Amino acid sequence: MPIDQHAARRRWYREFFGSMIAFAATLVLADFVVEANPDAGWRYAVALLPVIPGALVVVAAVRFHRRIDELQQRIALEAIALAFAGTAVITFIYGFAEDAVDLPRVNWTWVWGVMGGLWLICDFIVRRRRL
Repeated sequence: MPIDQHAARRRWYREFFGSMIAFAATLVLADFVVEANPDAGWRYAVALLPVIPGALVVVAAVRFHRRIDELQQRIALEAIALAFAGTAVITFIYGFAEDAVDLPRVNWTWVWGVMGGLWLICDFIVRRRRL
C-alpha cells in the first residue's frame, strides 16, 4: 500500500475510533440519564444524543472512501455489498426462525453489529482475493 494510502488509513482509524468512543460515551451517559429520570419529558431528546457521534462515523467512512485509490474503493465497495447481503440473509433467517421455533426476540441494534462484523470478515476475504 503506498504511503498516501497508509496516511488515509491512519486518519480513518483516528476519525472512526474517535467517533466510536464518543458514541459509546454518549450512549452510556444517555442510558444513565434516561434511567434516572423515567418521567422527564426531555428524556427522548437525551436518548437520541448518541445519534450525533453515530453520524460522525458515517462522515469518517465517506471521507476515507474518497481518500483511497480506485482499487481500494472497489475492495471496500465489494466488502460492504457482501456484508449488506449477508446481514439481510442472516436477519431474514433469524426473523423467520423467531416465529417458527419460538426463538427470543432480538433488539434491532444488533443488526449493525452483524453488519459490522461481516464487513470486517468480507474486507479480509476480498483483500486476500484482490491483492
